[in-house]
Amino acid sequence: MLKIESKENKLFKDTKKLKEKKWRIKNKKYLIEGVRIVEEAIKAKVKIDAIFLEEDLEDARINAFLEGQSFNSYVLSKELFKSLCSTEAPQGIIAIVDLSNSIEKKSGNFYILADKVQDPGNMGTIIRTAHAANAKGVIITKGTVDIYNEKTIRSTMGSIFYLPVIEDQDLEFTKKLIDNGYKLLVSALDAEKNFFEEDLSGSYIIAVGNEGNGVSDEIKDLATVKVKIPMPGEAESLNVSVACAIMIYEKVRQNLSNAIE
Repeated sequence: MLKIESKENKLFKDTKKLKEKKWRIKNKKYLIEGVRIVEEAIKAKVKIDAIFLEEDLEDARINAFLEGQSFNSYVLSKELFKSLCSTEAPQGIIAIVDLSNSIEKKSGNFYILADKVQDPGNMGTIIRTAHAANAKGVIITKGTVDIYNEKTIRSTMGSIFYLPVIEDQDLEFTKKLIDNGYKLLVSALDAEKNFFEEDLSGSYIIAVGNEGNGVSDEIKDLATVKVKIPMPGEAESLNVSVACAIMIYEKVRQNLSNAIE
């Protein structure tokens, strides 16, 4: 295992660039950090280009899941390792992951569309919930938070490795789904129809929007179904990831009910 001690090392410099979105896009790679997330990436069999360990690291769990693996592995001095980290309490392991991993399509009958969602924690939770519910994938529109930044990745708890995420900049993918029979469901405060009265059998795209402004007019204009989630307590609105989870699991409930029938 090679040790890197100089900040002028080319591999180190190229790796550090991946902390910026433009370099992630250019190189089609991103960084993951921490024991659990790296272990999950290995379990998911995603393409890992390199593993970096902090010098003097002694961690039996890391040693166990790296045993027998053929990754390019490097040891970094404490100073260099810290400069790659985004967390206050690093766990001693970082990996470079190939952004263009091909993920097997899911068998579910619905997609989630995240329209200009800005908070990394919300976006990560949406991806994690969609994965848990066996969604076919998550569609993100132009203006949505970068799903490959450190905070979003951590919030997915590894679900990012299992679920297709489609960046639909011009909405061509969404429009194609609608042309192929998918209903686009939008939750809006001004809608009249109660969400829980909607028959969700069949193929759906469930759309959620920006934390402050909701779903954009562009998505509303494409919507085939507009509903509102009832709030008998008269709160102004729901957190976007909570609203998304409510709608996802009503779809799951109805799918299970229809399967039993």
